[in-house]
Amino acid sequence: ILSGDFCQLPPVPNRINGVQVPPIFAFDATKWHSCVGPPIMLSKVFRQKDQTFVDILNDMRFGKLSDKAVAEFMKLSRPLLYKDGIGPTQLYPTRNEVERANKTQLDRLPGEIEPYVAIDLPGRDSKDRLVSPEVMKTLLERMVTPPRINLKVNSNSSCCR
Repeated sequence: ILSGDFCQLPPVPNRINGVQVPPIFAFDATKWHSCVGPPIMLSKVFRQKDQTFVDILNDMRFGKLSDKAVAEFMKLSRPLLYKDGIGPTQLYPTRNEVERANKTQLDRLPGEIEPYVAIDLPGRDSKDRLVSPEVMKTLLERMVTPPRINLKVNSNSSCCR
């Protein structure tokens, strides 16, 4: 049994040997229908009681916002003030969008940029063999954290393991 909302964000593109591979949904796979069978669409929403909100969420799931849905969202538009100066964490689907947003925020801060460069050393694999430079390079390319970051005084940052 597979379950989930298959109307979520599309998969993030992947790279194999440095070549970008187009993202595909699991249900677009060649063998999906022969392995899984026909989908069953659940229609009752349990977590939300506001039918207008449920309708808007359903519009969004299929990427077709009605004029009514857009008008409802526009009613929510207002300036937000953060007393501590720290806004909410924003999530983006691609690294490029993350980097662009981070650069925009960093450029707004006064002061000089201080670069911080990672020092990455090869470790050992599960058989206690030293990881080769090629494998290490591949692993580092897949990491969430970049090899170098630029910060300024009062930069917001988060620690990624």
